[in-house]
Amino acid sequence: MNRTLHLWLVGLGCVPVCSTARADLTLVADGRSGYVIYHAPEAPESVQQAAVELQRVIALATGVELPRQTALASPMICLGANAPAAEAGIDPRALPHDGFRIVTRGDDLFIVGNDSTSPWRAWDGRGTLFGVYDFLERVVGARWLLPDEVGEDIPSLQQLVVPPLDVTEAPDFEIRHLADVQDRRPPQDTRPSAPALWLTRQRVNSTSATRMLNHWHSWDTHIKPEALQQHPEWLAVDGDPNKYCTTNPNVVRAFAEGATQWLSSRPDQRSTAISPSDGGGFCKCERCRALLRDDPHGRPSYTLAILGFYNEVARLVAQTHPDRPLAGYVYYNYLYPPAEPVAMEPNVTLVWAPLNYYGWGLQKPAYRDEFDRVTGQWAAVTPNLVYHNYSTWMRSFNGAPVPPGLDILKLELPTLRRHGIRGVEMVGLGAWGYGGPTNYILAKQMWDAEVDVDALLHEWLQRAYGPGWESMDRLYRLLEARMKARKEQETIIYRGVQYEVNYDVIADVHRPIFPEMERLYLEALSRAETPKQRQRLEMLGENLVMLHYNMRQAGMLEEPERSILYRSEEAYSRLLADTEFSLALYRDHGRRFTGPIWKGEWNGQ
Repeated sequence: MNRTLHLWLVGLGCVPVCSTARADLTLVADGRSGYVIYHAPEAPESVQQAAVELQRVIALATGVELPRQTALASPMICLGANAPAAEAGIDPRALPHDGFRIVTRGDDLFIVGNDSTSPWRAWDGRGTLFGVYDFLERVVGARWLLPDEVGEDIPSLQQLVVPPLDVTEAPDFEIRHLADVQDRRPPQDTRPSAPALWLTRQRVNSTSATRMLNHWHSWDTHIKPEALQQHPEWLAVDGDPNKYCTTNPNVVRAFAEGATQWLSSRPDQRSTAISPSDGGGFCKCERCRALLRDDPHGRPSYTLAILGFYNEVARLVAQTHPDRPLAGYVYYNYLYPPAEPVAMEPNVTLVWAPLNYYGWGLQKPAYRDEFDRVTGQWAAVTPNLVYHNYSTWMRSFNGAPVPPGLDILKLELPTLRRHGIRGVEMVGLGAWGYGGPTNYILAKQMWDAEVDVDALLHEWLQRAYGPGWESMDRLYRLLEARMKARKEQETIIYRGVQYEVNYDVIADVHRPIFPEMERLYLEALSRAETPKQRQRLEMLGENLVMLHYNMRQAGMLEEPERSILYRSEEAYSRLLADTEFSLALYRDHGRRFTGPIWKGEWNGQ
């Protein structure tokens, strides 16, 4: 995280103050406050939202509601770029995208961010709003552990005192997304998306509206199947019928025309995708074969052919849209960088989606050992690099908890930050009942890649579960150890089954420790002191009930009726109905599967 001065959490330790610092500001004492929350009448919507959140959280913490107003008064909390901020010498124009400053001046507190507007969707700056959330965490001690009210943890304060502050912050990654965390709610659920608001509070962008960088498997978008029927000579030689020859100049021209039309018809979208359809099966004509190489593991690599295609398309699109990025995956059998130098066009952004590392792949020694080197090699190819990975994600429909993957979390984003990677889009755990700590850590790392992962996990567990946190810590550590041992022994030859929590994974990881998981869960539940602590634990419990039911159906449990997690058929059906829109249980791209534990690779049943 970029800082001119780093002052960490006031409520958790001492704050260094220079000898010339001014006195503390007492915002609230004895149930009263003389402060107002001010922003300019014409302030952007995100600054107005910042004022609402600041007022709300301070009121919850202290019982005192500070007035929000657009008329100047002092003392005040001044939000956003305006005349008082300018007079105080606070210029947001010098701040990076989404960056902010928190400054005390005399009796006033200023929270001013980069709130620049953009013609592109998802690219408006929200620095002041993010600065307010930082202030609420740093000074008030608020945390948003999970989406919705159940996840909000705001301390009760007799007084609210702000130490002298002069803090400047900006995110480590300009592009930040945490995907597949149920922020895209099912159409039947008409309530506002609690996960989308949670992401904002973590200073991360939701994909529920649009991505900052559009990327998808787009070959059917820019060249339609009917065009390929008219031009069979464009198709890949001895390849997949959904692929075409990337060295055919007519294909390049047609594709560039399609990408140009897409951009022209969507003036509010900054970028489009130019990535191949999923899977391999690329062209084997003489020109394409000449670009074939071996990757570091001796497998065929099509990287040179795909990068060449991206560059040829980019040169043509740049004739009309030079400022509109084209996002191309480096993925599947073109995920390793080329051994020979390649200069990418400036309007190409590579999206590194390292399939080998999906589903805890970075727990495998061979992949852990290469990660720093491969990251550096891709960073040398282009400064326009975004990382997209399912690294700690696994598909788990049957309630089987997936642990955080602490070794991976400590390796991945810090390495990307050291190599100057521009953006990260990570895939979280959609089952918030057990995925809360993983999602929390990933979101915090996107802002500050060097944050202490162990400390974050401990804080999350302690604040989420209260006195039961140690039992839950042991539960997660048990799962972590078993999943880690399994992954370290897994072959490095990629197979889709490697990110499935299927019958074999449940039998190996969850079944042997299930009685201990149940005991630790009940121990934590018995120690819950507040309704929210109990509710958070019960979100995990819903997953354990689902896992117990499915293991029983699969004949994986002895004497299942003796477990407190046992549910009859009728009671289990009622649980599924009652939790139709629950964030606790897993949805995969909006779908919830309630069938039996599957074997092998998921086939989209």
